[in-house]
Amino acid sequence: MKKRRWTLSRRKEIATAYLFLLPFIITWVVWSVLPLIQSLNMSLYDFSFIHPEQTKFTGIGNYKKLFANGDFWIAVRHTIQFVVITVPVTLAVSLPIAGLLNSKIRARTLFRTAYYMPNVISSIAVATVFMYLFVQGGICTRVLHFFGFPDVTWFTDVKLALPFVMMIYIWQVSGFYIVIYLSGLQTISPDLTEAAKIDGADHIQIFFRITIPLLKPTLFFGMTYSIISAFQVFDQIVAVSQNKLGSPAGATSTMVTYFYANAFQYYDMGYGCAAAIVLFILIMFVSVVQKKLMNDGEGV
Repeated sequence: MKKRRWTLSRRKEIATAYLFLLPFIITWVVWSVLPLIQSLNMSLYDFSFIHPEQTKFTGIGNYKKLFANGDFWIAVRHTIQFVVITVPVTLAVSLPIAGLLNSKIRARTLFRTAYYMPNVISSIAVATVFMYLFVQGGICTRVLHFFGFPDVTWFTDVKLALPFVMMIYIWQVSGFYIVIYLSGLQTISPDLTEAAKIDGADHIQIFFRITIPLLKPTLFFGMTYSIISAFQVFDQIVAVSQNKLGSPAGATSTMVTYFYANAFQYYDMGYGCAAAIVLFILIMFVSVVQKKLMNDGEGV
């Protein structure tokens, strides 16, 4: 009888939990799962909003066309470059600042607010301000000219346009990850670091032997989220490219801008959806590999 009561009680708890999760599940299905299924289905058709009556089934024709297009592979290369550079740099910037803000310094609240502020400002506004600073003869270009950089307008230069977008992106999103890593650092008991200091450990040993292992779940979340966000960068590129996505000369073209341009500017929705599905598969692959590496590291 007691076992039956416990089972009924347990079932009620589970039902209550799912009831509270129901709004999120519905939202997730409506705004994520269903659009993904629809995009996958549309990628198998030659479909245009201008001539929907001419829609015809092409199977994997859009994917063949996609992989044979040199512009698509340029967008893939730029996307991978963006992720490979911005994700580690963002971590290298955010984690030390989070550690500093976790220590006992004056005006910690002020600094925390200041570092997080760029994350809540419009990406278009941030990019516009940077564009004024990095024009030929501008303040920042003059200063950087002393360090060997050319005095040119960065966002119109083929070699500097993508690094310029990376710089804007890192500056804007770092505050978010500072808050994430700061929340993880605050869960680590100060007693552990004090005990390590008593045993003779220095700051580097404490960081790598205590802080990093205990911060792994937070680091995994931060890295995963930053990778997904970097793959989907769009706003900063739109601001820098102005009227033509990917300009100058395709130097800022990414998989997202490639999808958007083909689907909503050239009205080839089926082909654009094929690019979006490839991006989704790439993000899933990288996320699974990262989780696998993280799990293997914990098992060592």
